[in-house]
Amino acid sequence: MHVSETIELALRSCLCALLVTLVAIPPQLTAQSPVPPAQVPPPAIAPMAPLPMVRSLKVVALAGNGEMNDLERRVMAPVVIEVRDQNDRPVEGADVIFRFPPEGPGATFPDHKYSQKARSNAQGQAAATGWMANNQTGSFKIHVTATFIEQMGEATLSLTNATRVVENAKKKHEAKPWWSSRWAKIGIIAGAAGLVTGIVLATTGSNGSPNVTISTGSPTIGGPR
Repeated sequence: MHVSETIELALRSCLCALLVTLVAIPPQLTAQSPVPPAQVPPPAIAPMAPLPMVRSLKVVALAGNGEMNDLERRVMAPVVIEVRDQNDRPVEGADVIFRFPPEGPGATFPDHKYSQKARSNAQGQAAATGWMANNQTGSFKIHVTATFIEQMGEATLSLTNATRVVENAKKKHEAKPWWSSRWAKIGIIAGAAGLVTGIVLATTGSNGSPNVTISTGSPTIGGPR
């Protein structure tokens, strides 16, 4: 056998031994995946506290305050407010909330809700819509709040549930006896004063002696017949 063949056989033996060694090594030692770096969570950012509301808005009642709802005919008084700033200019886009009392005389919005949200128009006005008074007579309050950015304002309106508004108004403006009016009283007083003056003049003669004649009928004032 030649030397070259001997060397070739030796090299083959070494390669076989190397392959056997590699196969016997556990997989976790031969190829390990790189460990990713630890994920560090970003620092938590605390939410900013909301700015306090400034009571700088005015809520002015345009309709509804002091009015009555007709329960018999189901006619409700309109409820309209206007939102203004410190310079009495209308505020457009303000969030307005109308709230009815949950108990006693009052009203409800659709779906039996006690509050409703609206938004003021270009004139700063907003209205409560779709509400209906309950069947309890008496007065109640409507609380109205308006907010715009960091500004707010509020107002309270008073309404009354009446059985029938026309009858109440008729009783309120019921005609009084003619003698109870102011001008009738003035006329009666003036007439009485004139009557007293006439009696004084008629009962005094030219010589200062009384000149009064009394009969069984109506009194007659004048000189002797």
